[in-house]
Amino acid sequence: MSRCFLTGLELNTGRLWKQGLVAAVLLCGSSWLAAAPAVTVDVPLEFGLLAVKSNISSSTLQVAPSGAISFSGDILAIGGAFRGEYRVTGFPPNTPLEVTVDDASLSAGGGGLPELLTVTDYDSPSVVTDALGEALVLLGASLKTNASGVMYVDAPYSGLALMRIRYWSAPDSNYLTHNESVSFAAELQSTINLVENQALAFGTVAAYTDPAFKASLTLATNGSVNVASAGSARITSLGGAKVAVIQVAGGAPYATVTITPEAGSVFLAHTTLGTAAARFIAKSFITNPSGTGVLDSSGNLDILLGATLETEVTTKTYVEGNYSGVYSLIVSY
Repeated sequence: MSRCFLTGLELNTGRLWKQGLVAAVLLCGSSWLAAAPAVTVDVPLEFGLLAVKSNISSSTLQVAPSGAISFSGDILAIGGAFRGEYRVTGFPPNTPLEVTVDDASLSAGGGGLPELLTVTDYDSPSVVTDALGEALVLLGASLKTNASGVMYVDAPYSGLALMRIRYWSAPDSNYLTHNESVSFAAELQSTINLVENQALAFGTVAAYTDPAFKASLTLATNGSVNVASAGSARITSLGGAKVAVIQVAGGAPYATVTITPEAGSVFLAHTTLGTAAARFIAKSFITNPSGTGVLDSSGNLDILLGATLETEVTTKTYVEGNYSGVYSLIVSY
């Protein structure tokens, strides 16, 4: 049974004795006098930076309350995923808390537009408040793709959910629930970043055309050069040939990537005369690793690229100067 009573202080002023209420305190209910329940975010639950290879079927990234990260399907964790740590205060002391969280939808820029990522399957160990009515809630959850067949855009994704904390209140002789809004976030980076650390260069050459034949210079991925002549067509290497060094930077650690070099031929034209001079033809692009490669623990991989340079079948001649062209290299998860 609850009791309420008012206490007062007596003052003795020497000869003149009188009784007065100098201060008063109203004591009601149990001995637990707490502030209102509250939740403070120590570490927000974050799904970090991730890549989605396809959205044909649902894929999952799971963050456990222990902090362990796992993923399945066509989703890849790149980094920055953390379990949530939420400090609760103002609850009854030594009381079990039942923590549940509503499913959340994360959208690009938090604008609520598809394609949405879903936060679900929350996991939190049992929580009991201490003598001060405080506790630390460790929270894990799963992030899932929607399997709509539409690819997600590269962007930050965010959304809100309601955390419900249910507890027994002795003064109320009932269970009460404290609601708190919490935010979740992830960032998609499915596009692989490529950095050209060294450009493909066939070096300095002396070259002659033939109206019926081609000469060739093959630059292997180990840097070796091999030349072949036909008819009056000639290429002589004078040095400076270098394979391209293309780095995959900041991808998903230990992920397997597909490497697809330029499949066709690329013209290298004189940078000032254009087609007024004979052109070179770059073809048969090769890479090391070839076909597929595995990223390292930092999500990086160096790709070496070589090719074959041919003379053009023409009556035009080569003019001193620089020749350039553009080729493609596709690297994908």
